[in-house]
This record gives sequence, structure tokens and C-alpha cells, in this order.
Amino acid sequence: MISRNPKNQRPPFEKWYSYILFIFVGYCIADLAILAYRDRMLPQTAPPSHPKSSHFDSGISRGAYNTITNRNIFASSGVIPDALIDKSKGSESQKEADPVPSQLPLNLIGTLVHSNPDKSIAAIEVRGKNQVTSYSPGKEIEGMASILRVERQKVIFRNLNSNRLEYIEMKKDGNKVAFGAGVKSSGGGAQEVQRVGGNNFVIKRADLLKYTNDLSSILMQARAVPNREPGTGNINGFRLLDMQPGSIYEQLGLQRMDVIKSVDGTPVDSPAKAMELYNTLKNSPKVTLQVERNGKSETMTYNIQ
Repeated sequence: MISRNPKNQRPPFEKWYSYILFIFVGYCIADLAILAYRDRMLPQTAPPSHPKSSHFDSGISRGAYNTITNRNIFASSGVIPDALIDKSKGSESQKEADPVPSQLPLNLIGTLVHSNPDKSIAAIEVRGKNQVTSYSPGKEIEGMASILRVERQKVIFRNLNSNRLEYIEMKKDGNKVAFGAGVKSSGGGAQEVQRVGGNNFVIKRADLLKYTNDLSSILMQARAVPNREPGTGNINGFRLLDMQPGSIYEQLGLQRMDVIKSVDGTPVDSPAKAMELYNTLKNSPKVTLQVERNGKSETMTYNIQ
């Protein structure tokens, strides 16, 4: 019996070696070919752009949305409501009604109209209190009304209860009107300014302070306008056009149409200068007033005791 030598036995996968070698060589050749031609295989231009797809479903017609577009989302009737308005403030687009005569218990005693409307003054009496108080635009009258404008012999205000515009006017039944406490009528009573002869007067300081502390009432007792020089138009004083009988102006010896030219030698050529000189009366022992009357110059002297 002949025994086989295991060393002469062939490996079990020897027949596959040639195939494996062939596949490996082919892979290497293909890889080298790809490396050589890869640049030619890349695209040379950008790809065409594609339009964005619409979310609108073309299968649904526009008529299906008519129910939504024809109806208002706030009202089932389909009518668009008016814009919301704060009723407490009112509509600025609507013209406010004209002022009507007021039924409030107020009497207009006098008005002083200034070139600056905010500085105009009205003397108003609240019936039942027997007291006259001066008011300017923006002020309230005893919680009843708020003044808007002061006109010649007329005051326009807003009624705080009804919120409507109203007005009061001066009474036309006479010229003698009282303009506040301390004003004496010309018909009788003690005069607070005493004439001692000619154009010389004496006034007590206590009475003077009473008037200077209530400037608004003093301004109500007369009406003056700037007096301008012919040709130049410069102000050279203030002309008294009107004054109340028995007023402090009448007691000081002043007359209608007098032109107050200067005080203690200082020209009165502006409202500010007139107010400044008026305040100096509180501490002055003597005051001289230069007045033009009927074209003549007169000097009024006031001794303060």
C-alpha cells in the first residue's frame, strides 16, 4: 500500500488565486482611469434653476373663497363698521357747535383784551356770592366753567357739566358798574385820593397798597391804548379811552383821552415799562405823572402818606 505525503497536498483555495489577482488588477486599472478622466466627468455649467413650487392647490377654484371675501369678519351683515372713537374726547374731524348763551349764574362785569389772548382778563361775578373775581383763559370758574377766550365785552367758556360751548356778555343797561371791592362811586362816599389844590393829590399808603395788590381789578376800571407819534409810529405813552365813574383813575384826576407820557420822568413807552412803574408806587413817597391833555402837558403830583 502506498501512503500519500501530506506535504505534497495542494492548498484548498489555490484554484481561486488567479481570479483574485485578476479582479485586483482590474480594480487598480479602473481607479487609475477614473483619476485620469475625473475632471472631464464634472459638469462645466450650473444646473438649471427650478421654480418654487406653489402651495396653492390648483384643484380648488377661487370661487370657493367668495364666502370669506364677501363677509366682514367683524359683522355678519357684511358692512364695515365705523372707526372706534373715544367719546370722552370727541371727534376732532367734527366741527364743534357754536357757543350759546349761558344759563349759569355768572355776570360779566368787564373785560380787558390783551394783544396776547392768553393775557386777557375778564371780571366775573358769581351770583349769590357778591364777589367779583378776575379770570384769564384756561382758568376755571368755581368748578362750573373753563374759560376759552376773552373778547370785547364777551367771554366764551366751556360748561363743565354739559361740555358745550357757552358765552356771557356785559349788560347794556347802564355805564355805572362796580369793578371790585373798594371802588367808590362818584355819587358819594369818602374819596381815597384827596385833591389838595391844582394837580396836587394826597393818598394814604394803605389805600395805595390795596389797589396795587389787586392789579387785575385796577386794569378793569379803564381802557387804554398805545399812543403813537405821527409819522414814526413809535409809542410815546398810553391814552385813556374810557374809565368807570368813581374809579381810582378818576380820583387821581385823570380824564378821558388823557395821554400818560411818563412817571417820575421815566417815559412810558411799552406795556412792560408801564407795569414796572406801577409796581414802584408801593415804596415811593412821591410820584409825579406827566400827562398830555388837549395838546398841553400837565404834571400830576401825588404825595403818599
